[in-house]
Amino acid sequence: MDSLVKRRRRTILRPDLECAPCILKWVYERAGILATKQGRFQLIRRISKILEKEFDSETNVGALSNRITDSIKEYLSHSADYYGAIKLRSNQRVRKLLPSAKKYIEQGRTPQERFKRACRLASASNVAPMTVPGEAFRFQEAASILTGKNPSPRLIGDVYGTAQRATRILYLTDNAGEIGFDSLLIARLRETGATVNLVVKEDPFFEDATMKDALFFSMDNLVDDIFTVDGFFIPDRSTSELSNIFEKSDLVIAKGTGNYEALEDQGHGKATLYMLKVKCHPIASKTGAKIGNFIVKSET
Repeated sequence: MDSLVKRRRRTILRPDLECAPCILKWVYERAGILATKQGRFQLIRRISKILEKEFDSETNVGALSNRITDSIKEYLSHSADYYGAIKLRSNQRVRKLLPSAKKYIEQGRTPQERFKRACRLASASNVAPMTVPGEAFRFQEAASILTGKNPSPRLIGDVYGTAQRATRILYLTDNAGEIGFDSLLIARLRETGATVNLVVKEDPFFEDATMKDALFFSMDNLVDDIFTVDGFFIPDRSTSELSNIFEKSDLVIAKGTGNYEALEDQGHGKATLYMLKVKCHPIASKTGAKIGNFIVKSET
């Protein structure tokens, strides 16, 4: 009965009016980075047409973003080399930070403290800007945590307890580079004996992590399985295999704004850990955090 009550009381994220221009800007700038002037005119017309037809107060923002990116596949393919170079350099930078990051985590005195440190690094690595990235991510926030120069991301709710109770975990990644810090958190989750399935984007998809990025950090040796999705994962709009994995999971870990928007609108009732940088007013209002803050939020 208690779990049913929690599901009913759990609030659902609905789009704010500012979500429409934000989607337009986010997709247009990323997809049109290498397009001609005429190509950019065509791109903005396509995006605007879908927004005009489908954006309303009940829209799932993640699903709408998928609908838009699916309609401009040629732009994603055309910009793949641009993002590929950024992702490779981001991965290489994180690889150099991982030894120090592992040492930082191991310095935690208890399993709980080590887990929280891994969570904070995973959250602080969510640094992709709302504007198109112009260079590889530097991960200065995570690096500053390692040296004690930056405040740690805020933990909201019983983050450790939520994870400890889980036996089957679905981990939704966000960006390249960042996924290297995710590997450190997943290593902590595996110590509890939990099954962990990883979800990455199908290539190409801007700066987001794909199978290539997961393999860069040897995550195929760390998780039970790796699944690819064409855009943001929406529980009732995915492949039957991944939907089945989702249904059987008792914890979802979701990285970044896109996954937050896609899942919060579903009201699925599963225990979830959201890890992200708060970048807009709607998410700040929903999470109770300030814009610019990094958070790890437990919802059950």
